[in-house]
Amino acid sequence: MNIKEIEIHPGHWVNPGSGANGIIKEVPEARKVAKRVYEILKASNVPATYIEDNSSINQSQNINYLVKEHNKDRDGLIVSIHFNASSGTTNSGIGTEVLYYSEKELAIKVAKAISETSGLINRGARKRTDLGVLAKTYEPAILIEICFVNSTVDVALYRRDFEKICYAIAECLAEFVDKSLKESESKLEFSSKAMQGKYETRTNSPATKKLLLETALSIEELQLDRKHWKEQYEKGNIKEGDWNAFAYEVAVHLAKK
Repeated sequence: MNIKEIEIHPGHWVNPGSGANGIIKEVPEARKVAKRVYEILKASNVPATYIEDNSSINQSQNINYLVKEHNKDRDGLIVSIHFNASSGTTNSGIGTEVLYYSEKELAIKVAKAISETSGLINRGARKRTDLGVLAKTYEPAILIEICFVNSTVDVALYRRDFEKICYAIAECLAEFVDKSLKESESKLEFSSKAMQGKYETRTNSPATKKLLLETALSIEELQLDRKHWKEQYEKGNIKEGDWNAFAYEVAVHLAKK
């Protein structure tokens, strides 16, 4: 099979309760990761499509919808983004894993990449022949379980290294279709470790992002649409370029005072 593109979707349907729930909720987080990986791929001209289920009301409908969408062609690699859960909240790390039907090598590679870039325990690749998205689709597929939503350690590592995790996944997927990420997209260079740390805190910390947005919206001179940006923030739709623009505008405003 000649694989020409990456077909990525977040698991479950629009109802937040349809996925795993713990310290974080699977559905909104899976959508954030899937969208970000898709954005990274597109920015480097890697052929990719994004599919999201906003119509199903139960698991059977959801699986049928995803299978139908992916089976419209036979030239892609299906990537399903999920978050895992076990019983109860734990302060121990549990880790990341990738499920597969036939793509064992890729599953091993993606699990390793996520683990190495974030510190999440590598649970490895696990063959599953009972999952609809893996077994009922014509195209090869992997299902990525980013981390466990009930582990304080897993969630902390995921939040800290969200961007790194997304880039690690995108890099593996790009290589699978004989493409590579642009250097400017895959890695920023810094002359100072301290400045790199500040940048990563700004890009990966939800609290820091929220503070930046609140600061930008509080400056009347910037004339930002408060309602619009608050809605985009709540939906997780603010792009990295937007965050950079907010930081720039705030810095310029403070410099003029």
